[in-house]
Amino acid sequence: MAMDEKGTYMKTFWVIDTTVTALEGCDLNDDGSKYIFGRSVVPADSKEEAVSALKDHLEQARIHVEEVTAVVAYDEGDWSEDPHLLSKAYKLAKATNEIRSAAFISEKAREFSEEQKQG
Repeated sequence: MAMDEKGTYMKTFWVIDTTVTALEGCDLNDDGSKYIFGRSVVPADSKEEAVSALKDHLEQARIHVEEVTAVVAYDEGDWSEDPHLLSKAYKLAKATNEIRSAAFISEKAREFSEEQKQG
């Protein structure tokens, strides 16, 4: 278990990538894509707890998790190439000890973004 400098127990901050769909009444923009890709930072004691907490959090926002595609402890990942505002979400999650979303990007926008990188 991780401790801070004061000897207080600290949760792990998990970066969770998901494929989601927006349910009726959701605030996510709809550009006609079948799926939306999400990246969130979740404070929790275990991967399983983090995934469960994120699913509950997103369901309350009318976002359905179709698939969890990756779960990595923030401290164990290399985020230097991350274009999804992850460092800001991590700082907010750490400051508030709450789930923070780094980004949601539609399938169409992601494909466009990938094409721009390659072209």
